[in-house]
This record gives sequence, structure tokens and C-alpha cells, in this order.
Amino acid sequence: MIKAWMVRERDEFYATVVFAETREKARVVAQWTATCCGAKYIDIEVYRCKNADKYYREGKVELDWNDPADRIALVKDCGFTCLYVEPYMCELCSAKEYCDKYQEELFHDEKVRIDERNH
Repeated sequence: MIKAWMVRERDEFYATVVFAETREKARVVAQWTATCCGAKYIDIEVYRCKNADKYYREGKVELDWNDPADRIALVKDCGFTCLYVEPYMCELCSAKEYCDKYQEELFHDEKVRIDERNH
């Protein structure tokens, strides 16, 4: 059975989600991703990502951050966020309604407007 695995190079921030039957096979698949390209097999950390199992389709090996539907999956079910973007860029993101950073930004902006009105 194919499962979803979050993979990243040890001591690196960036991660991705790949599909493979086992943890060991996920490491091999990870070596072909942009996130872990060039990483040694032993330096790739692998974590089970059960919430993303449902996104597997025949032939799919990775959830692609640049694909709007995959981005929603990564944010909604895997907890991914952007490293840093300007707030206006969030408005263009397909996953904004599921993004903790975007929601925090909205809350912060609303709080600032309320504070400005009260003073």
C-alpha cells in the first residue's frame, strides 16, 4: 500500500511530501525531489503523513507546492506554510483559507484596525 511521507534533509527547513510503500522507499523517492536533491540517503529524515494518504493517485510521487490543488493539501493536511511572503501575496494563494500564517495576519490586521478606532 502506498503511503504519504514528509521528507526533508536533516537540519534543513524545507520539506516535501512523497508517496511510497515504506520509509526506506520514501528516502529513495526523496532524493529525486528538489527538496532533497543531492542529499545523502542517511541524511534524509522521513515522517509518516497519514493525512495526505488520500491524495495519492497512480503515478503521483510527490505533492507539488506549485500546483494549486497540491498546495491546498500541503497546507490543510500537512501543516505547510510559506517561509515568508508579503501579505498581499497571500491573497493570491490557493490555500489561504487553510493557512495559519494568513489567518494570523488577518487577525493581526483586524486587531490593529480596532485599536486604531479606539484611540
